[in-house]
Amino acid sequence: MMKIKLLIENTAFQTKVAAEHGLSILIEENDRRIVFDTGQTDAFLRNSKIYELDPDSIESIVLSHGHYDHTGGLASLLQVNKHAKVYAKSTFRLFKTKTTGEYIGTPNLDLIPQKRIEIVNQRTEILPNVFIMPNIEIFDEKETHFTHFKIKEGDEMLDDRFDDELYLAIVKDKELSIISGCAHRGITNILRSAQKEFGLPIRLILGGLHTSKEPDEEVVSLAETLDTFHIKDIYVCHCTGIDKYAILKQKCKANVHYASTGVNIFL
Repeated sequence: MMKIKLLIENTAFQTKVAAEHGLSILIEENDRRIVFDTGQTDAFLRNSKIYELDPDSIESIVLSHGHYDHTGGLASLLQVNKHAKVYAKSTFRLFKTKTTGEYIGTPNLDLIPQKRIEIVNQRTEILPNVFIMPNIEIFDEKETHFTHFKIKEGDEMLDDRFDDELYLAIVKDKELSIISGCAHRGITNILRSAQKEFGLPIRLILGGLHTSKEPDEEVVSLAETLDTFHIKDIYVCHCTGIDKYAILKQKCKANVHYASTGVNIFL
């Protein structure tokens, strides 16, 4: 059985467990472990001790995109784990800002050995039936979340269309489960891309949907679109927003859950 665990997220309802604006997810099966994103700080490592997870047992680290709240703990993890490879797209952006100029890219760049980074630009099976998916096609532009984000290209600051974003796809019992970081390119675009690639129904989705600042009516519309995929379980977290989770839970036909720090999901 595959176990998926939230190592850190914005909320925590367990004693002694840290929470922060960030995301880190553990996927483990048959004593093999990968981490999807590393939160904002090393807090996910402190939580790992509480959950009796040896950081050295992690064999791979996958980065969903280059924002600090998904990559901030990377340098700390690489200091205690000397063998895990770091997977990211060739378009992975270290330097990201808001339109205000505030730096929101990857911190502690000097502590991240470039030789440990593996580039993925095509579907890559990282564990049996667990795939890194670097290609997210934009089927519907209105589903994206690009506003107020910039990247540095040479001496220019350009609008960030999150070409560095990737997700995980898990195939089990002829169904797909999808793990996303922030779904900047749009969760429905991710789902359509996954179905185009695998031709399988969606069993479960987990991740941030980047709806926290979206108008309520947009979230209602999203719920209606998600219903067209006939998803069984939706686990939201991080940039989804608690109030927007409440709307999705009310409006979606799927079972909608909030995935706070420490939550376990079994496949």
